Amino acid sequence: TCHALTEPAMDGFTRPGHPIGDALRRTSFKNGQLGTFIEAANSCLTEWMNAPEWSSNSAEYESFVSYLNSVDTGDGNVANLSFTIDTDYMRDTYEGGSAIDGEMIFNTSCAVCHGLDGVGTERGLPLTGRVLEPELVARRVRTSGRTASAVYSDLTGGVMPFWSEERLSDTELLDIIAYLKAAEGSNTNTGGEGGNNGGGGSTGECASTHPKIGQNAQLNTLAHGVSGTATIIDDCTVRIDAFNYDGQGINVRIYGGANNQYETSNGGFALSGNNLLRNTPYNNESITVTLPAGKTFDDLDGISVWCVPIGVSFGDGQFQ
Repeated sequence: TCHALTEPAMDGFTRPGHPIGDALRRTSFKNGQLGTFIEAANSCLTEWMNAPEWSSNSAEYESFVSYLNSVDTGDGNVANLSFTIDTDYMRDTYEGGSAIDGEMIFNTSCAVCHGLDGVGTERGLPLTGRVLEPELVARRVRTSGRTASAVYSDLTGGVMPFWSEERLSDTELLDIIAYLKAAEGSNTNTGGEGGNNGGGGSTGECASTHPKIGQNAQLNTLAHGVSGTATIIDDCTVRIDAFNYDGQGINVRIYGGANNQYETSNGGFALSGNNLLRNTPYNNESITVTLPAGKTFDDLDGISVWCVPIGVSFGDGQFQ
């Protein structure tokens, strides 16, 4: 959730930390304040991961070093490459961003922890649908982290990894602020929570005009016992009846997509507002999920029970 090995990352996400596939060849870390890789690793462990330090001869550290050596291509003169870290967030104004661009940026960066469309995960709180002051968003993005950090002197609390200007530009930050402002009144946290929604008809919140209303998608079983029949109920709602799922996925959501593509990089997106929680099985139940703001049924022709961290469908079907 904090570092990729290389960039662009295979899953399409940008993360708050610089990629570390070449980290063993660097000569300094953390804005030049640390001189060894184990110091940098221990800063991450103790300040961000609530974990104990490693010693240089511990099995965990030796295994991690062995792994990084195995994936490092050795390309480029990385040993002399230094990364700057700018955490200044104070601005005269936080206006002027693009909400449309901000949605895309959020869903390829912040969504690593806060979920697509800001619906929240076990790692991060939901953000859309809340009133968040722009200055607060900027401060948390740039300076979140333990105030007692031995490395950074200007952090303002919490264990969320901060995003320096080098990882998330000021323009991108303003776009995210605009997106969260536009999403204050959205209801992206609807359905899919793990309870039985009664299998009723329309939620009553959307019109019934789309030509796909009434179409069904039979979920095929690919993993974790997934099965069920999805029905488009109205212009924003899908109900899945006779739904089965063993609850053993890590971070699983209902996704929509076109042409059997559910990866966000290929246009896939989350329908369900909440994680289908781990260890919460479904046995012949009915659940209701809702399209996120800005999406219509023109944007999908199929539905999937999608494992977000590894990008795998546990079961999917095409609407007919």
